Amino acid sequence: MKLKRSTLAAFAGPNMPLAAIGLPLIVYLPPYYAGGLGLDLAVVGLIFFLVRLIDLPLDPLLGHLMDGTDSRWGRYRPWLVAGAAITMVGAWLVFMAEPGISPYLAFAQLMFMYVGYSIMMVAQLGWGATLTADYHQRSRVFGWHQATGVFGMILVLMLPWLVGRATGAQAAGPGIQAMGWFVILLVPLTAVALAAMVPERPRLATRTEVRWADFKSLARNPLMRRLLVVDMLAGLAPGITGAMFIFYFEHRLGFSASEASLLLLVYFVAGFAAAPLWMRIATRLGKHRTAALAGLVYCTTHGALALLPADGVGDAMIGMALAGIPYTAALFLLRAMLADVADADRLETGLDRNGLLQAVLTTTLKIAHAAPVAIIYPILGLIGFDPAPTAVNSADAIFGMTLIFVLAPIALMSTASVIIARWPHDEAAHARLQAALAERRVAE
Repeated sequence: MKLKRSTLAAFAGPNMPLAAIGLPLIVYLPPYYAGGLGLDLAVVGLIFFLVRLIDLPLDPLLGHLMDGTDSRWGRYRPWLVAGAAITMVGAWLVFMAEPGISPYLAFAQLMFMYVGYSIMMVAQLGWGATLTADYHQRSRVFGWHQATGVFGMILVLMLPWLVGRATGAQAAGPGIQAMGWFVILLVPLTAVALAAMVPERPRLATRTEVRWADFKSLARNPLMRRLLVVDMLAGLAPGITGAMFIFYFEHRLGFSASEASLLLLVYFVAGFAAAPLWMRIATRLGKHRTAALAGLVYCTTHGALALLPADGVGDAMIGMALAGIPYTAALFLLRAMLADVADADRLETGLDRNGLLQAVLTTTLKIAHAAPVAIIYPILGLIGFDPAPTAVNSADAIFGMTLIFVLAPIALMSTASVIIARWPHDEAAHARLQAALAERRVAE
C-alpha cells in the first residue's frame, strides 16, 4: 500500500532539527570552537573525535534496547520523546558556549548532546524501516527522510546570513547561536508530531531471546558487511568535504564567511531539489544501481570544484549547484537497502533486529563524519595551514589543502560506487524474500 504523504511528512519531521545539528557539527562548530572560542585546532579535532568515538557503542546498544522494548506506547515512541528532551538541553549547552570554555567542559557538553541526538536518530530510523515492506516504498520513506533533513540544513544555513544582515555582525557567534535556537524550538514540535500521527507496526519476530550466536551471525552476514563498507566510504567523502569546506572556500577561493555559507546553501538546495529525481530513478534502475550512478556523478561534480576561480561567486554557485545534485541519493538509498537486509536477517534468525541494524549503520556514518576532523585537521597543521580567518597561508599550504579537499573524497566515493554496483539483492530477490516470510507466517 502506498504511504500517505502526511504520514511520510510526520515521520520525516524530526530529521529537520537533527540535520540542523549534524551540519554545524561538521562544518561550523569545529572551526568556531577553534577560531571563535579560542581552543587549539588539534585539541578541537581530538574533542570532536573522542566524543564520537565514545558515542559509537551507544547506537548499537540503543538499537538493541529498542528492539526489546514492548511498552504500551510502542517500541520507538518513548525513546524518541526522551531523546528529544535531552537533545534540547544539549543544544543549548553546545551552541550557546562562550569564549574561554575549557576543553573538558566542551567535551562534556558535546557528549551530552550526542546522547540525545543518538537516541532520536536511532528511534526515528528504526521506526521508519517498519512502515512498509515494499521494495520501492522504502525508497520513498527514506527519500522523504533525507529530503526533510536537507531542508533543515537549508534553513539552518540561512540563519548566519540572516543574522548578519539584520545585526551587521561579522563574527560567527550570533549565527551559531541562531542555529542553536532553531534546534531547540524545532525538536519538540517535530517529535510530538511523529509520536502523535504515525502508528507503530507490531513486532514481526518469531522469537525474542537473543543469543551470542545471533550477534556472530550478524557479523558474518555478507549483505550487512558490504553495506557497512559502502556506507563508511560514502560517508567519509562528504565528511572530508564538510570538515574542510570553510577552509577551502575562504582561504583558497577568497570568499567571506557569509559568501561561503551562501554557497553551501546553494549546494543543499540543489540536493533537496534533486531528491525526487533520485527516487524516480531508483524505481527504474533499482536502489543499488541508482546509488552507484549517484556516486559517479558525485566524483565528476566534486572534481570540478578544483577548477573554480578565486572570487568568482557566479561560477562557484553553478559549481556548487551541480555538486549538490547527487548529495541525497546514497544517504537515503543505503537506508532503504538496510531495511531489505533486516528482512533477510529476520528470515534467517527469526529475530526482529531492525533497530539494531539501523543503529549499526548510524555508527558507521558517525565514524565517517568524525574521522575527517580527527585525521585531516592535524595533517593541515603539519603542512603549515592556519585556519584563523585573518591568517595568510603559504602557497604550499593552500596547495596541500586543495589536494586533500578534492582528491580524497573522489577516491573514496568511486570505490563505494564499484562495490555497491554489485549488490545482489534487487527487486526480484526482495519479492522472493517477502514470499518466504509470508509462507513462514502462514505456517506458524
